[in-house]
Amino acid sequence: MSALIAVDGAAGEGGGQILRTALALGAATGQGFVIKRIREGRSRPGLRPQHLAAVRAAALVCSAKVGGVFEGSPDLRFEPSEVMAGDFRFEIATAGAASLVAQTVIAPLATGRTQSRVEVTGGTHIPMSPSIDFLSRHWAAVVGRLGLKARASLVRAGFYPPGGGEILCEVEPWAGRPASLRLEDRGPLVCVRGVSGASHLKGSVAERQRDAASARLWEERRLQVEWELAAPAAASPGSYLLLEAVFERGRGAFGFLGERRIRPEALGDLAARRLLRFLDQEGAVDAHLADQMAVPLALGRGGGLLTTTEVTRHLETVASTACLFGVQARVVGRRGGPGYLEVQPS
Repeated sequence: MSALIAVDGAAGEGGGQILRTALALGAATGQGFVIKRIREGRSRPGLRPQHLAAVRAAALVCSAKVGGVFEGSPDLRFEPSEVMAGDFRFEIATAGAASLVAQTVIAPLATGRTQSRVEVTGGTHIPMSPSIDFLSRHWAAVVGRLGLKARASLVRAGFYPPGGGEILCEVEPWAGRPASLRLEDRGPLVCVRGVSGASHLKGSVAERQRDAASARLWEERRLQVEWELAAPAAASPGSYLLLEAVFERGRGAFGFLGERRIRPEALGDLAARRLLRFLDQEGAVDAHLADQMAVPLALGRGGGLLTTTEVTRHLETVASTACLFGVQARVVGRRGGPGYLEVQPS
């Protein structure tokens, strides 16, 4: 084992994204690391349940030796071995983001020799995290263009705060590497898609969200939406809405969660306005997708470039973390404005 890479868990954005990036790249490349000051600036610093789930998941798929794996731990030692495909089940005891745990292991597992099956329990639709819809419809479609084939599906919805949801991911061996991807401009708009869902709620919530979003998009741009209404099995009440703009080369997606004090019509209108703002901006992909593509681009080995509507601190942090693992990644553009992520072939 070579010298362990030193990762500062409080650098840049200072959140769980640093940890998950290090775990994914470490597991896939066999490079061990020590991360200190994990989430030091947060109100509840150190490893929380969803971070512990990500650590245990990454450790299991590559038989890693780990130290510091306990709730609240500020430091972690991770020494990976070879990635082994297989069937896995990872459980988050809280409403922690199941999609983020899945994303941590999908790309490493794709470097294995056979198909893998991953079940994750926890929160499927929670604040400040990509939903299972974002993962299965948006992220999976773009990484698929790199040759990374991952199918994600919702088994049971888990809303904040109780969680209790479950997702299933099937990951194919990554054929065709090295693979590259360049999304420099969007090209023509192909379609707008939406999914509006609600569980254990009265008053046709999913339909009202859909109708309000459709009305705003038609009024402003004469845009029609290809809708899917969903009423998934769920452990608790909740609603959600995801809108996607699919272009010939680029795409953007924006998810929103229902809240007790927000009427479904207001949520649908808000989602439509956010999509309309994206249509007026420059960049092939939305800001959230940009930072979630750094690891797949790095592990694809062929490099690539993605322009985005907004350079975020998350994006800068992910790129700088990737550089610690020998990835030549850079972000160009002023924070808050348009820019791009570039990853060199390896």
